[in-house]
Amino acid sequence: MNTNYVIFMIASKQDLKIYLDADRRANHISGLSLFFNKTWRYLKYMRKIEYLTNCRQGKLSKILLLWYRYKFRNLSVLTGISIPPNTFGKGLYIPHYGAIVVNGTVRFGDNCVIQNGVNVSDKVWGGQHCYLGAGAKILIGVHLGNHTIVGANAVVTKSFDEENVVLAGVPARIISHKGFKDRKTV
Repeated sequence: MNTNYVIFMIASKQDLKIYLDADRRANHISGLSLFFNKTWRYLKYMRKIEYLTNCRQGKLSKILLLWYRYKFRNLSVLTGISIPPNTFGKGLYIPHYGAIVVNGTVRFGDNCVIQNGVNVSDKVWGGQHCYLGAGAKILIGVHLGNHTIVGANAVVTKSFDEENVVLAGVPARIISHKGFKDRKTV
């Protein structure tokens, strides 16, 4: 397996704090939005489920896990976001909720952006700093390199291991080598 796709998930309480802080900063969450922003609550429950699944074994942890899964599922229905735990690294940014579907076997690195209407199929691997544009579809078994932008409504049918590429079209092809550095470059 290519080391570009090795994803380190939450393995300790300290990791949980790091992930939550990175997600909070990526989604510009502060003040009252800590309590009322549904995307933030969704990400917070997802990260706590990851922590409890990966690290904790006691009876209280199992009860907490059931509670967080219940809240997580309810928020999933409310927001239209379906991103399973342990699929994205820290710093995941979800600017809009609605119709986001990600398979449980997907793995993406840190600091990714996922827009609404995105569908990511089975066994997809993505590097760090990937941007998935509105309505993008990524089909089974595709690998994406670091700093990849998948344009709006693109359908990615094959792997693109190159870094710093912009993909667009149906089927997707490379249209640029400028890639995704941060949210200001999109």
